[in-house]
This record gives sequence, C-alpha cells and structure tokens, in this order.
Amino acid sequence: MAEDGRAAGEETMKRMLLVILVLTLSLGSLPSRAAAFDEQAVLICAFRQALAILTCKEPEKYSFLGIRDGVYVFNSHYAKGFADFYVQINGDLAIFSSRVWHGRMPSGRIIRDTTAGCITVAIDPLPCSAFKTARCCGSQ
Repeated sequence: MAEDGRAAGEETMKRMLLVILVLTLSLGSLPSRAAAFDEQAVLICAFRQALAILTCKEPEKYSFLGIRDGVYVFNSHYAKGFADFYVQINGDLAIFSSRVWHGRMPSGRIIRDTTAGCITVAIDPLPCSAFKTARCCGSQ
C-alpha cells in the first residue's frame, strides 16, 4: 500500500515537472525587446534619414545639434547657406519644419518596433530622393 502511495506521488511529480518544462519552453520562445535599444539615438538616425528624403540630400549632410525644449534640431547647408531643421514629436507623428521652407511642415508617422529595436518614419519620398524609407535599428 505504501508503494502505491509512493508511485502516485512520483507520477504527480513527473507531471508537475512536465508542466514546468512546457511552460519554460513556451515562454522562452516569445519575442523580447531588443537588447541595448537606445531609442533616442535611433530616433535621431531616422529623423536624419527623413530629412534627407524630404530634401533630396544624403543623411550625412545633416548635423544633429541637440534637443531644445523637446524639439530635435539639425543643421545642413541648404540653398545659399546653412539652415536649421526642426523635428517635433506629437504622439506618433514627427513634424518637420525649417525657416527656409517658408511654412511648409511635412509630417511622418513614427513606427516603433521595440522587438527588433527599430524605428521607421513613414513619409512620402520626393521623386528626387535616393532614399525611400527612413528606418534605423539598434543604437546607431
């Protein structure tokens, strides 16, 4: 009789271990956030690419100056001189502006993929732009 109780206890223990193993394996396969995802650095990269798309320039032509009152400030040579370009975040929208654009304020939707550690700024590219997508990943 004691052996029946011991056998039942061992069977219960085996079932519990099996349940724990299944749960561990299933949770381990869920997607997780990207390690070392520096959102601000990736936003700066994506905004630089978006500005390049909006002005038909190379992203490297835009220097990031900093963030002033929550507005990302870039500088580049435009027309006959240097000009500042501003990117303001409003919810999931990035609003681009510059004094040299005389009131033109294009915007793009910010799409965050935290699992992959990527940010895309969805804007309509100009026909002259060499780039079609403003997307950066990692801690660029």
